[in-house]
Amino acid sequence: MTLHAIEITLTRTVEAVELKAAQQESSLPMAVADDRRRLVVLVSARDERRAMRKIWKRLEDALPIDVLCSLFPGPDGKYLMSIPMSEETHERIRRRAAAERKTPEEYLQHAIAQALARDRSTRRAQLGCLLNVLLRTYSPEEVAAAAARRING
Repeated sequence: MTLHAIEITLTRTVEAVELKAAQQESSLPMAVADDRRRLVVLVSARDERRAMRKIWKRLEDALPIDVLCSLFPGPDGKYLMSIPMSEETHERIRRRAAAERKTPEEYLQHAIAQALARDRSTRRAQLGCLLNVLLRTYSPEEVAAAAARRING
């Protein structure tokens, strides 16, 4: 069996007592981030999917888990994520995937890629607008001098 490092993102900050109880109950080694909303768990399993199932089985009632994500990308360069969904959500995804002749995984992968592209595009547009306001308000020399001061401390 291989050891897998899985990051857990929690829905809220948890207290040290909760974390200790979860670690003792699950018998899984954990490293907790300072914000106590993220932790890394080491899991022995044949593959990452089984490692994630093992974490859900051992920790879903002990911690307010939001998302599980592989800490390192797989051979294909992608990360594996596990997000809890209601049966209604699963069914909606299955229907939409079937309508597009895709697997649910392919459908979700495409939907996430589109959302990230929209987010990047929106962010670029916001930055462009802010830059235009900045350049209308200040001279290029003032902007360059301010940027240089910011970079140099």
